[in-house]
Amino acid sequence: HAGGDDTLKLALVGCGNRGTGAAANALQTSGPVKLVAMADAFRDRLESSLQLLERGGKLRRKAVPAEVSKRVDVPTERQFLGLDAYRPAIDAADAVLLCGPPGFRPEQFEYAIRQGKHVFMEKPVATDAPGVRRVLAASKLADEQGLKVGVGLQRHHDRQYLETVGRLRDGAIGDIQ
Repeated sequence: HAGGDDTLKLALVGCGNRGTGAAANALQTSGPVKLVAMADAFRDRLESSLQLLERGGKLRRKAVPAEVSKRVDVPTERQFLGLDAYRPAIDAADAVLLCGPPGFRPEQFEYAIRQGKHVFMEKPVATDAPGVRRVLAASKLADEQGLKVGVGLQRHHDRQYLETVGRLRDGAIGDIQ
């Protein structure tokens, strides 16, 4: 990183509950990471997300720890609004969290990869076949560039979900037809 700063700079695109939760999770990791840019189509959603990340509090059933606030540095000039707001947000960061509506995700993912950014995106990654093809093409480019891409599949790691699936497979409700 320029200037010898090893801090990973994150941008959040899509500031609803899922995006706010993903940002809070990313900011609780052990490495040097900072949220530096946010983008959403709606000002109130961006502002409420930023306020929760800066001050801590309750997000649905989970609390956003107050220590997250030490890793939030999103001044007004890096708060972007509108349908194209993802572009300057992505440009301001090293990595991006794509958490907005899935219909926009292929275009945003493609842009992030073309800009050389690492990406975490929520599922689904697209809503139609052309979108899936776009994501697959951008994924190939990400591999070629050595970029890291992750997709949120939280259910695959949820203890209760795995236990329920195990019980179903073991015949707890009989044969599944």
